[in-house]
Amino acid sequence: MKSVNFGILVGFAGLTAAGMAFTQSAAAQTAAATTTTRTTTTTTPVASPAPAGASPAPAQTGMTLPGATPEPAADAADHASVVGHFGIGYMGRRSIVIDADAAGALATVDAPVVGVRYWLNPLLGIDAGLGMLLSSGSTTTGNVSTDLQGYTVFIVHGGVPLALAGSKHFSFQVVPELNLGFSSSKRGGAGGPDLSGFHLDLGARAGTEIQFGFIGIPELSLQAGVGLALAYDHVKISPPMGAATTIGHTELGTSVGDNPWNIFTGNIAALYYFD
Repeated sequence: MKSVNFGILVGFAGLTAAGMAFTQSAAAQTAAATTTTRTTTTTTPVASPAPAGASPAPAQTGMTLPGATPEPAADAADHASVVGHFGIGYMGRRSIVIDADAAGALATVDAPVVGVRYWLNPLLGIDAGLGMLLSSGSTTTGNVSTDLQGYTVFIVHGGVPLALAGSKHFSFQVVPELNLGFSSSKRGGAGGPDLSGFHLDLGARAGTEIQFGFIGIPELSLQAGVGLALAYDHVKISPPMGAATTIGHTELGTSVGDNPWNIFTGNIAALYYFD
């Protein structure tokens, strides 16, 4: 009887141990499954919409290379859009003294100046231009042909425009400038005296440059102004025979001249800026 009871106890203990081992194995498998299947979910916060009257955020323009000119904002002044660009156009007319009559009255000849303007930065620019006039002609009466007085004129123009103030479509500018000119002619045809002239003026103009951005053409500009300059002219009159006559003339005055229309011919310039 005792041996039977002992066998029952041994069998019960074995079943208990096997059950505990099975329970531990199942728990370990459950923990492993839980560990390998765990995921993390991250929720991105949604920004609240901007108020209806708020201004839009500025666009990212990226990095600008050293020395490069950044593109101007859409609402920037027209002047900013031409910085770093060449403008080509008409820069006004310049006069050179070429002759004088017996009473000392001076005769001048004009040449239109065509040139370029380049803005180094919003304040400082460079002007360079060249004026040229080559003329000749003749008249014929019956079988007699008479040469008309012809002219050869060259003018070199240089300036340093300074944009000191402005707004959306115009800028106020002061332009220190220099003009250097040479001319030659012959009075009275083949038998007349040879004429040669030299011109130098140094001064400054003050005025405005208006750009046509208000009609969608900010590249086109019109400039107008008045100035003050010190001018020197030297004329040499050399007849075929006899001594040459030289005339020196110095003048300090405004650039408008003695004719109201000179403000349109000598003091208005037009430029077109290219990308």
